[in-house]
Amino acid sequence: MSKTIDTEKATTGWNRTSWGWVVLCSIGIFSMGPVARNIQRFIYDSVGREFFTYIVLFVVVAGVAALLYSFIFKLKVKRISQYVWLFICAGLYVYVTIELRKYPEEAIHLLEYGLLSYFLFKALSHRIRDWTIYVTAVLFVLFIGTIDEFLQWIIPGRYWGFEDIRLNALAGGVFQLAVWKGIKPGIICRSVKNISVNTLVGIITVNLIFLGLCLSNTPTSVKHYTGPFNKLYWLRSEEPMSEFGYKHKDPEIGTFYSRLSLAELREIDLKNGEAYGKIVHKDINSEETYQELIKIYTPYTDPFLYEFLIHVLRRNNKFEELMERDTSDVIIEISNAAYRENLLIEKYFTNILKHSELGWSDKKIKDLQKAASLWEENYTSKAGKIISSFSMKTAWLLIVVILVIVWTSGKLWKRRLDA
Repeated sequence: MSKTIDTEKATTGWNRTSWGWVVLCSIGIFSMGPVARNIQRFIYDSVGREFFTYIVLFVVVAGVAALLYSFIFKLKVKRISQYVWLFICAGLYVYVTIELRKYPEEAIHLLEYGLLSYFLFKALSHRIRDWTIYVTAVLFVLFIGTIDEFLQWIIPGRYWGFEDIRLNALAGGVFQLAVWKGIKPGIICRSVKNISVNTLVGIITVNLIFLGLCLSNTPTSVKHYTGPFNKLYWLRSEEPMSEFGYKHKDPEIGTFYSRLSLAELREIDLKNGEAYGKIVHKDINSEETYQELIKIYTPYTDPFLYEFLIHVLRRNNKFEELMERDTSDVIIEISNAAYRENLLIEKYFTNILKHSELGWSDKKIKDLQKAASLWEENYTSKAGKIISSFSMKTAWLLIVVILVIVWTSGKLWKRRLDA
């Protein structure tokens, strides 16, 4: 048994104090949603965006130093494997932090959910003293992280993101790995009990059902449940949580995603392109920004017009970004993105582009094409978080199948434990 954490007597109930810390930590994470963007802007303007990267790296290094001091001078840990795993986990945190340097504020998730993972381990360890505690803790982190993303979806200016959910779970998972293989707490030394199986099956069930509900929260669903409730109508102006659509491959453009089939895109452009184009032309000339128009013409109200505006916005932003870059490789990549977006608009939004008068000059296009021709990788354009690999029905069918397997396995597992 490891000396790293001394054993404590088992309790017969869930410790309220430990779970209170879990609740407080979760509330702290949730409360950051409304103010996160303001804090981000303040940090960017005052000390620079690199501050987020440095603070995360500092905390990781400081944490490892504290553990090493405890290992060497207090606990007298002699197993080399524990030190190796500790450095592996710290390395993973450092690697992810550096990988996120383009959006360094996202690295704060590593600290938030690493701390939450610690509190969850402490809370669960009062009843669960076997290896399932590590899996269960990560699944609790996943659930709380999903709730956090849902709350961000209902906050104006914030967005739902599966990428953030994965990052949250990764942060919790790496911490549990460090506890399991590096710290090796002495209290986790018992055989699996029924309470462990019940808790594990329960949190898997909750995660799967909540995931299914999030996948089902499409623009059509939002439209249905906000109809009878005027106070919820504002949710239609938020970016959709989940959407199902098509993945199109064009030999000239690359890959792009749409809520509409190619036939539907061409048909709508032919029938309504002129009317839509005049609307956009009028709005842009009246000093409406693309960001403001996207909140008016949403996937809920008009997916075709929304996608046109999204591609125009991305095309224009990429072109403006060229003025701020001086590295040849970056210029080639950005030029390719601007050129492909423009090509996509010209090919599938021909009529609306013509009547909106947002087309580019031949010279501008040729200049971009020259630089874009040097880019060798395929281009992918997205018009939102569109899922094309499976349908919502398929997702729910898979969830039900997994739930049946989990529940059946749980019953068989407990039967073996009772035998």
